[in-house]
Amino acid sequence: MTSKDDEKPLKEYTRAQVEQHCTHDDLWLIFRGKVYNMTPYFNQHPGGLAILRYAGKDVSTVLPYVASHGIAWKIIEKKLEENLIGKLK
Repeated sequence: MTSKDDEKPLKEYTRAQVEQHCTHDDLWLIFRGKVYNMTPYFNQHPGGLAILRYAGKDVSTVLPYVASHGIAWKIIEKKLEENLIGKLK
């Protein structure tokens, strides 16, 4: 996956900061040490409220499992890349 951190340094966030973004209108995730603001994607997510259970959390073990059950990894990768905002401190 190409990432925006190739273009500029990423802002650093603590786990506690990410955990504060845990609602449907303010939804951040951690994946493999990077932080993603998935708020814009929430209303498009085919699983509806299922994504909300992971709001403010690390999904590093969840996303590969989801991808192995029918969701194309390229779609997941694209959505993550579009919503990258920083890295975990």
